[in-house]
Amino acid sequence: ACGVALVACTPAPQATPAGTAPATAAPPRAAPATTAATVEPTAVHARSECPYPEFDAFLKHFGNEITLQEKATADPLLDSYIDAEAEPEPRKVESRLALADVEWPVMPDPSTLAGQGREMQVSTLADGQRQVQIRTPDSSDQQTYTFAQTPCWTLVKREDESI
Repeated sequence: ACGVALVACTPAPQATPAGTAPATAAPPRAAPATTAATVEPTAVHARSECPYPEFDAFLKHFGNEITLQEKATADPLLDSYIDAEAEPEPRKVESRLALADVEWPVMPDPSTLAGQGREMQVSTLADGQRQVQIRTPDSSDQQTYTFAQTPCWTLVKREDESI
């Protein structure tokens, strides 16, 4: 957005090439006001281009549309799992998984969970991110998916806590 704002500011001084010194002095004064005015509409405009700005609708589609998963997964994706074979005890292994290395679907379809005896719980974090926990009751089978709005909802972290 800032690059766009600076490009937008540059043509105005060039429209009056006779005054080179005033053109040099104008951008520092105009840039902060123009940048502030430009950033907000750009963010609003970008968010309005999101196919599913409301998280509940996004999650429903994300779960059963692999093409949406591919577009709405961070690159790299923060990924973690429990290495049950680690010595002296199981440990959490964390990595940054390149989008090309992600196996699809990255998350199961929420509409199929009940039929598999699994549960889903969605919670909102203090920073506005959403966490989706999918688990099988009375077992260690549990995965947590974290989504951030940047400006569209994006899967930024996947944690497999199963042992």
